[in-house]
Amino acid sequence: MATAPDPRKQTTRRPRYALAVNSFDRTSTLLIALLLMVGTAVAGLAIVFFSNKFGDTIQAIEFVPVEASSPNANQGIADEPEPPGMQDAPELSEPQLQDTLDALDALSLNEAMLSDAAIDAASEAGKGEGLGDARQAGPGGDGVVERVPRWERWKIRFEPKSQTAYAAWLDQYKIEIGVIGRDNKLHMAWDFTKGIKTKTAESAEYNSYGRTVPADGPMPELTLQLARKAGVSQFGRFSLLFFPFDVEALLYTLEKKANTTYNGDPNKIRETVFTVVESRGGYVFEVIDQKYF
Repeated sequence: MATAPDPRKQTTRRPRYALAVNSFDRTSTLLIALLLMVGTAVAGLAIVFFSNKFGDTIQAIEFVPVEASSPNANQGIADEPEPPGMQDAPELSEPQLQDTLDALDALSLNEAMLSDAAIDAASEAGKGEGLGDARQAGPGGDGVVERVPRWERWKIRFEPKSQTAYAAWLDQYKIEIGVIGRDNKLHMAWDFTKGIKTKTAESAEYNSYGRTVPADGPMPELTLQLARKAGVSQFGRFSLLFFPFDVEALLYTLEKKANTTYNGDPNKIRETVFTVVESRGGYVFEVIDQKYF
């Protein structure tokens, strides 16, 4: 006679072909996840690096040139700054009574008029030998756009590691070293890393250049060393740095961007201090301090 199986004696059997997760699978999965995370991070850093390397870091803004004009809006056709003096004016006193009576006697009472001498005196009033100062009419006011001229309120502090680094900075921004000679001419030197070039020039040729005396840190000594190396230091005692207009525009842009206190107004700035730092194989300017009125 068949009996029913005892449920307590029944055992649960696992399927013969069931897949199980072992320690090897867990380790390999973790390694793959880590590799994906590291790869994603490296790809993101590469995108940031190349975007900074080939992108412009400074956005150009409106540039205001330095201008000055005559406070009194003088104008003329020659180069005499002084106005006509009293010594150039004719006699402006009124004719004597007797002279007037004599003139009236020569005319009818209905056609009485001033004598020719009186008319000539009035027409000559204010005339002289001078012809003015050749300047066109100014806008009025004090005629000065900026309260403190740029190269008087700007200071550049640079502490390069070597003379080679200093020369590389000069060549990157096309800055020239100039010595004011005893012959009242400029003796210039540039291209210190590619083969030094020199020339003698009139001061008017560099009117569009900003100029400053290197007076902070190692800059004066390095400037003198390069001037000696170029053979221009023998012409005078003072060596200056001559900055092209592109550098002046760049410094003005940085100064205006840093002047958030007065919304970029240069007339509120007493002094702006720049530094030079190495970046991506070159050198960049940064504003480190500003003083205001």
